[in-house]
Amino acid sequence: MGYFLGVDGGGTKTICLVVDKSGRLLGVGQGGPANTNFTSEETARRSIFDAVSSAWRASGPPPIPPKLTILTGPIPTTFVAEAVKQEAGGEQVTHAGEGEGAWSAALAWRKYDCGVAVGAGTGSVAWGFNRQGQEAVASAWGAFLGDEGSGYWIAVEALRAIVRAEDGREPPTRLREGLCKALGIKDSLWELIPLLHHKGAMSRQEIAALCPLVAQVAREGDAKALEIFARAGEELALAATAVIRRLGMTGEEFGVVPFGSVFKAGEMILGPFREAILRVAPGARFIFPRYEPVVGALLLALQRGGVAVDEHLMATLEEGLRKEHLIRS
Repeated sequence: MGYFLGVDGGGTKTICLVVDKSGRLLGVGQGGPANTNFTSEETARRSIFDAVSSAWRASGPPPIPPKLTILTGPIPTTFVAEAVKQEAGGEQVTHAGEGEGAWSAALAWRKYDCGVAVGAGTGSVAWGFNRQGQEAVASAWGAFLGDEGSGYWIAVEALRAIVRAEDGREPPTRLREGLCKALGIKDSLWELIPLLHHKGAMSRQEIAALCPLVAQVAREGDAKALEIFARAGEELALAATAVIRRLGMTGEEFGVVPFGSVFKAGEMILGPFREAILRVAPGARFIFPRYEPVVGALLLALQRGGVAVDEHLMATLEEGLRKEHLIRS
């Protein structure tokens, strides 16, 4: 039997899956954040080792090393290679392109031979490829220079909105009550200063974790929260259309795969996102991933390892994913 690993990591978590060549899911493991742009190398290495070792142990472990490991997300290949070699004895580790795992997880390759994947989680990215095999990336510049439309960006825009309202520069917003409660602010918004700027301040992922609260306030009809999500959708579309233009696909039909936790906010972000892309590229067709990007990494490992990903294999894999609650509703 052959064994394969898929690893996906980023600013919040790292996850690893192990399957055999029939698509049978053998092990699942999880660790913490692994994006070394925003966390220490020590933390990233520990997160990756936790995910790989727990998945490999849960899978048996198998009697032979994995044939191939594919990883996705902004995590160091060297750390994954160290973990796979130490924990599983595997040697072959490859990093897939930004968004490639999500493209595979949406099974978009079954219908389209070119397209764009747009991710919005803790950070944001747009990645695409055309029929000539050219690739392009936009927005993956990190929290200070980019990541527009991400969970972090949305949370920061919400925090800016409440202090602007405090000054009288903007109308009041119900975001204040929710954010103050979440952050434990009881008296004055000036308490935000040490939370965000002093030693031991909130991390990028802790700030991004406020995004679901902003989404809830938006669903309750708050004008400012709704505006923030609309702008987030437009920013993500702007990154996507930059990639589309650079790849010369404005007049073609192709797939667009939105992925990441921010898109779970639904139409208040998807509507502006979809409309802005269609204005530039009317042939864009939107495909929503059935699986998390880590499943896409796993499918890439199987395909590149010479395994045919057919309906029988997918049925076997889905059975395991369903038991582990790794299929999206």
